[in-house]
Amino acid sequence: MLDETQLGAVVTALAKPEPRPTPARLLAEIAAYAGAGLLLSGLVLVLAESWDDMAKLGRFVLFVLVAVGLTVAGVATAGGWSALFRPAWSRSAPAGHTARTRLAAVFFALAAVSIAAAAAAILDDGNDTTDLTWVYAAVAGLVAAIAGYAALPSLLGLLLCAGFSAAAVSGLLDEVLGVGDLTGPGLLVLGFGWLGATRFGAVLERWAGYAAGVVLAVAGAQAVDPVDRMWPAYVLTAVVAVVCFAIYASDRSWVLSLGGAAALTLAAVEAVVDWTGESAGASGAILVVGAVVLGIGSYLLTRSAKKSVER
Repeated sequence: MLDETQLGAVVTALAKPEPRPTPARLLAEIAAYAGAGLLLSGLVLVLAESWDDMAKLGRFVLFVLVAVGLTVAGVATAGGWSALFRPAWSRSAPAGHTARTRLAAVFFALAAVSIAAAAAAILDDGNDTTDLTWVYAAVAGLVAAIAGYAALPSLLGLLLCAGFSAAAVSGLLDEVLGVGDLTGPGLLVLGFGWLGATRFGAVLERWAGYAAGVVLAVAGAQAVDPVDRMWPAYVLTAVVAVVCFAIYASDRSWVLSLGGAAALTLAAVEAVVDWTGESAGASGAILVVGAVVLGIGSYLLTRSAKKSVER
């Protein structure tokens, strides 16, 4: 157990900003990123020149070797297996990423993309009418991205997980299961899943996790369109707003308040258009109600702030 002096020293050390890197260290980091970019560019050029001459198995093996190489480079750059998974989460949460861990996160992200490309290469059946290759690639990329994020959480890894998850859900529902009408509800559920996972600590970059959840949920709600009726879209969008505000009550993230307000605004506008056919009177009423609610909220915030100061 730490006494008060030791605890204060730890808190002070964690609160100190990261020292400004020296020019040599900054140049080395830039060179590492540039090298990774050039490596990727060279790989793309090689594939473009010899893709048609390569067999399916050859393409698969090539991408797998690239993924393995990038993974090994990421593990070595991060400091070995002992620095990944739980140690990476406990270290990244208070202190953020170092130059080495940022570069390792890039390696893991590129490895996930390579895994997706490997799946696309080996599962490509050459049938353009029923091409499910991109769906399988999205699923494989999602699994690899989740593994990479679990090993070393990063914003880039989170964005990959969000993108691959949206593509996988859309592809599985529309292309594999043949229920394209459920793509909207599927994305809505996926968005709620992202919000819940972020709230319960499965995502380190909480603001980005909430942002992914809000965007996916609103996109899913807006995609719900049974028999060309508008009301399911704005009702579900309003539900997204309610969920955002409900989570905001226990986790004061600005993304939740902004996302909830944006979803509520979109739902209100669509509802007015659906009910009144763009009536100016109804639009004015919504404007007045919004101004009144804003005024009441501002008054309550000011009053609560004054009471806190008096106490």
